Amino acid sequence: MTFYSYNYLVHQNSNHTLIQLGIIGITILIIAVLSWLWYRHKTDLKYRDLFIIMVLLLLLLVGIQYNEWESLQNSFNQKSQVTQIMQRVAKEKGVKKTAVWSNTSSVSSGMLIKVQDHIYNVTVNTDGNSYTLTKATPIQSKINYVKEGE
Repeated sequence: MTFYSYNYLVHQNSNHTLIQLGIIGITILIIAVLSWLWYRHKTDLKYRDLFIIMVLLLLLLVGIQYNEWESLQNSFNQKSQVTQIMQRVAKEKGVKKTAVWSNTSSVSSGMLIKVQDHIYNVTVNTDGNSYTLTKATPIQSKINYVKEGE
């Protein structure tokens, strides 16, 4: 069983988005150079063909980036809801947020929250506006903890 710290869920980022944006930037630079070469050598069609290929590649990369951006937004919203529940549980139990752990990064009924030595089952109502905590006892005794930076 794996539990994630509050700081891990808040500060989790994705560096692959930056890499994809860098590739898009490089592709735009290549398109600019190819368009200049095509303009300069109008009779040489290889620059036009390369320009068209790079524009199609750019459109593909932008489409992929947009799809991933939507996915990351959804993931961020889910993590935000989990961290809000963790904040409320920490306040309710009178502990620091760093003492609260969650076994998932998305809100669902059946998620587990660990506060110090106690584990609680979280039941979220259908509209997602409230939750109920009930004590739970894990079957597995081995618990893995994922902290910030791991």
